[in-house]
Amino acid sequence: MDVHGADQVALVAADAFRVGAAAQLTVYADLLGVSLFVADSPGQLAQLLPKLAAKKLLLIDTAGFAPSDPRIHDAHALDALGVRRLAVISANQQGAAIEQAMVRFGQGAAACILTKLDETPQPGAALDSLIRHRLPLAYVSSGQRVPEDFHLANAAYLVDRALKGGQLATPYTLEAEDWPLFAGVEAEREERQASARGFNAG
Repeated sequence: MDVHGADQVALVAADAFRVGAAAQLTVYADLLGVSLFVADSPGQLAQLLPKLAAKKLLLIDTAGFAPSDPRIHDAHALDALGVRRLAVISANQQGAAIEQAMVRFGQGAAACILTKLDETPQPGAALDSLIRHRLPLAYVSSGQRVPEDFHLANAAYLVDRALKGGQLATPYTLEAEDWPLFAGVEAEREERQASARGFNAG
């Protein structure tokens, strides 16, 4: 708002699936002092966007679906309308879930917003997925407060968080007395592989 001015910013409620989505966005619009428009279907959104083309910043709240939901194609349809889509992905998921979300939502997105960093002791999986998919990270959120917990992405901070996360004590951390057993298992595996190679060569 500070950059463009409230009169040059508008919100569009385009989530027709979540109960109370438009009402919730109305609260944010009132707090920010910006205009709010509602589009209950992709067709209505397509008709609304040209009317708001003069706005310098237009933020569209779309429905959130699971990566496997076929309705995510509705969000991808925004690309054809010239909308710069941001993929909003929760960082507190398992690595496989983050990867699935990145594949389905990140394709064609201009950038990503990582949420729930406050619930993520080890954000390395999310950062790894972003790097591999070459998707820029625009913002992160670390709580429920708006806008206090919404921040520009800071690479140094995120790397520090990821490295410190590896130092956290978990039930899966190898203790000093576990290493001999681990080494023995590895040695036995290598011995079996060497035997198999010798058998195949003979």
